[in-house]
Amino acid sequence: MSHPRKIVPTQPLDDTEAEVFFTRSGLKADPDAQDLLPLTDSWLARVDMVRAKERSTREAQADADAARIIANTRLDRACQRFGDELVLAVNKDRTAARWTQFFPVAVSKFIRQALPRQVARVLGWFESSDPVLDKHRGDLEPWALAAEASLKRTTAVVTVRGEARISREKLAEDLTRERDGLHDALTARARERGLSRDWADQFFRKVRRAKGAEEAAEGAGA
Repeated sequence: MSHPRKIVPTQPLDDTEAEVFFTRSGLKADPDAQDLLPLTDSWLARVDMVRAKERSTREAQADADAARIIANTRLDRACQRFGDELVLAVNKDRTAARWTQFFPVAVSKFIRQALPRQVARVLGWFESSDPVLDKHRGDLEPWALAAEASLKRTTAVVTVRGEARISREKLAEDLTRERDGLHDALTARARERGLSRDWADQFFRKVRRAKGAEEAAEGAGA
């Protein structure tokens, strides 16, 4: 016995929603099927739940990205301001120990390193004492901590994205199983009431094959 096409996790939610609308509208319209409509009552709500979770995930990703970008930019500027004053304090001697303990490379290169490494280096600065550093600490430390928090936030979003994928997979699995169950009930109804053998199929959208595939099937005698 044939069954409705499988709902797959990768298909757009709008397509899944369209499948649900098609089936429910058909059930409403056919007097022989109207009493089976309650079997589908939860379908749209479940699509909406997954849609809301995915929207929330996208927002969380956007928030994490923005927090990381802003903190990174502000931290870079704070490092540059600190470097600008420190280089004067060491008489522009970039080989001086006082300079290299903070900037083992040029400031422009320092701020281009991976953000986790930059954050770790800046936070490590505060274990030492330097009058110029103390002057800039109020600018450096908050943005270093903000950058550190944004990195943790970015990592957390990975888990949230995974949860959203699991929700979509469960939706596809549940709807496929329940659509199959509905099709079985409609097929049994058709037998009971002497309806056509393909009566149950009309409540589910058909998959239209591409013209090339149809021609190939005809050529093969399908």
